[in-house]
Amino acid sequence: MTFKPFEQMNNRLESSKSDSDLAYFYDLLLYGELLTKTINLFLVSSINDDNDRTKYRQEYNLVRANAIGDFAKSIDEVLTGPPAQLLASEIRDFELKELIQRAADGDWQYDSQKLLNETLSAFNIEHNQLAIKSPLRNWFGNFTYLRNKTKGHGATTLEPCSIACPLLEKSINLIIENFTAFKRPWAYLHRNYSGKYRISHLTEKTNDFDFLKSETYHSLENGIYCFLDKPRKINLMYSNPELTDFYHTNGNLKNDTFECISYLSDERQSCIAKDYLLPITQLPSSHTEGNKELDVIGNCFTNLPESIDEYVKRPTLEDELVKVLNETERFPIITLLGKGGVGKTSLALNVIKNLAAQDRFDLIIWFSARDIDLLMDGPKQVQTKVLNQKDIASEYCKLVHPNQEIKDKLDFFSKELTKNTYGNALYVFDNFETVTNPIEVFEWINTYVRNPNKVLITSRISRNFKADYPIEVQGMNENECKSLIDIVSAKLNITELLNPNFIEELITESDGHPYIIKILLGEVAKSGKTGKVQRIVAEQEKILTALFKRTFNTLSPAAKRVFLTLSSWNSIVPVIAVEAVLWRPENERIDVQGAIEELRKSSFIDIINEDKDALINVPLAASIFGKGELEVYPEKIKIYDDRKLLMEFGASSNSTVSVGLTSKIERKFSEVAKRIDSLEEFKKELPTLEYVASKFPKAYEYLVDIFEEFSDYDSVKYYLREYLKTSMPSTHKARLWLKLADICKLTKDWDGESHSLSELVLIPNIDFSYISEASNRINNYFFFHPEARSVEYKKLLLDKVIEIMSRRIKEGGATDYSRLAWLQINNNQEDLAKETVEKGLEIDQDNHHCQRLYAKINIR
Repeated sequence: MTFKPFEQMNNRLESSKSDSDLAYFYDLLLYGELLTKTINLFLVSSINDDNDRTKYRQEYNLVRANAIGDFAKSIDEVLTGPPAQLLASEIRDFELKELIQRAADGDWQYDSQKLLNETLSAFNIEHNQLAIKSPLRNWFGNFTYLRNKTKGHGATTLEPCSIACPLLEKSINLIIENFTAFKRPWAYLHRNYSGKYRISHLTEKTNDFDFLKSETYHSLENGIYCFLDKPRKINLMYSNPELTDFYHTNGNLKNDTFECISYLSDERQSCIAKDYLLPITQLPSSHTEGNKELDVIGNCFTNLPESIDEYVKRPTLEDELVKVLNETERFPIITLLGKGGVGKTSLALNVIKNLAAQDRFDLIIWFSARDIDLLMDGPKQVQTKVLNQKDIASEYCKLVHPNQEIKDKLDFFSKELTKNTYGNALYVFDNFETVTNPIEVFEWINTYVRNPNKVLITSRISRNFKADYPIEVQGMNENECKSLIDIVSAKLNITELLNPNFIEELITESDGHPYIIKILLGEVAKSGKTGKVQRIVAEQEKILTALFKRTFNTLSPAAKRVFLTLSSWNSIVPVIAVEAVLWRPENERIDVQGAIEELRKSSFIDIINEDKDALINVPLAASIFGKGELEVYPEKIKIYDDRKLLMEFGASSNSTVSVGLTSKIERKFSEVAKRIDSLEEFKKELPTLEYVASKFPKAYEYLVDIFEEFSDYDSVKYYLREYLKTSMPSTHKARLWLKLADICKLTKDWDGESHSLSELVLIPNIDFSYISEASNRINNYFFFHPEARSVEYKKLLLDKVIEIMSRRIKEGGATDYSRLAWLQINNNQEDLAKETVEKGLEIDQDNHHCQRLYAKINIR
């Protein structure tokens, strides 16, 4: 049996054995603590989520546990208390049975306890005799007793240790070797930027986690997992992808952190406790939770909650939602998507209340999965009503059939989704992202719902499921914002404090986000004055966390990396700049375009000029949230390095967004040129600059200029040719071919020069002057290299150029005729050359080029 934490602990035991029996015994006590905590955390991970937050209650207590006895007590509570009803079915016939079944002599569970009792006897510690039958769960309390009587409060001597050590070691090993949990697949999962997972196995390698290597839509946090019905995260147990050490919670919660201990190295770490600070007492219900009984609106039965105050009409969104809800043949599932607090719930509630008074639906059921209410005085945690399919089905049956006992509620509600008993039905799922498994619940709904019934989902995320009709809810427009400001400021009696400049800044910086507007107006009411909007937003840490944290946690690693990079700098940034900087070789390869699209769909960023020269804007609130997350991000230093490179493109704001992309790219190349002193330094920058050029070809010119400064003419020729592969006006292409010909001539690359000139001539509809100039240079080439006339491919080149120039020679003058004649001579066509030069003299009998060439031909 392989289980990495125990393997590594055994290595420590081997070392302590050679030290002394006392050291060996103390390490065995640590081994027992490690075993107790690991089993405890495994059991807690097996608790299914429920409305009472049973699993959270256990974790809440464990981060505050100050002794191993607290972990033994937690094991007992999970096995015999209310949590036992919520344990995953996969462990009921195995781990649960092994721990609670009364074992007899000869069973490994009983023998382990007997050896532990003998260990107590070796130290002459008083203890109860082991019963004829005893469940394994008793072992953990007795081990705590041993630990406290020896290491905790006793003065352990060397002599009994030599007797006790083999007994205790065998007792522990019996559990490790037989307990089913340690035979299951365990792994540390680390999500790569690709969205796939690196899997580091703690146990024998199996293929249970392999689906995470190929599927990119999962959003499991990095950490240790055990595979039961699905990967179950072992909270409060920590490691790394290399599995170099393992840490378990050691309690001692102080100042929002708790201690974690490594039983392998005896190192201690402080872990952030923010996920375990909410009280474990029952929370109040959400103010948008559906009513507990059905009511009647018009001809419709419904449990819709009360309307929300300060609702501002949003005609465009309302009209679209009404239209699609009234559609009876299409779009059974509709989603309202947008960031937290943007108004999805209030929009749905107000539209549906009006619709209920009509004849479209006979039954409207509102299911709330909300766990946070966004109130004027800040976000408040609330009791979640439904978390999974079972909760949803039970809530439906309780509402619609309160006096009827329905055995299989899930099956009953599934059929009601397809064809409802009461007629046309609308099912609303509010805050869908907080259900335990949104993908699974969505697939269930999608499988059963049929028109004319409808499902309306409000959610912050939708990346992993696709509705028939998604509606994106963004910030309010200017008129809607002003209406909201008027309503809220009147309610708070601050209308006279607001001036047009502050209102304009409020709308701009809030990005039209209604909840942020309300909060900022609330701050004005508290202080009795207006202030800088950015400063006010920055002080609202809890609100920013409530708005963005949950969605941020579901982002792929690549999207997080891009978002934090953007948040590190208060500027609108070209998409091309972000792609170029993050794709440089120093960074792990990531799908930047996919990450940007994910951030846009999650409402973390806005895309400006989407069709051309796209720019990214991070709204103020999201940017400030990102800066906070960046402070604890492991790769913060890399992001700061990327930011330096991004800043070389120059800053932009909403007021300067019209500044073209060309000027930004010019600035980038200028900044690079200023800070490099050698060709080697410049080549380190090339991957970023090459990417920019691949998307914005004019940047090849800047590459060429810098390489020319360093006299690296091979690179100059390479990047000129790369530029020439792109689409551009014919005149500009002609200039580039001429430039390439010049560089080839400079480097004595005669083949390159002649090829450049011939390509210039072949440009369709090129001005004739370029053709004449190219012909002249080709003639000069043959003048200095007469041997080239016998080379076959050079003759083919001449044939092409002569053909094109002959076709367009009437556009030229006498000098141009002389150049065509020279081409014909170099191509061994003297008779044609004579005719051509004669025509040139007819145009201008005094042209000395024609005169000299005519004389030369006649001498022959």
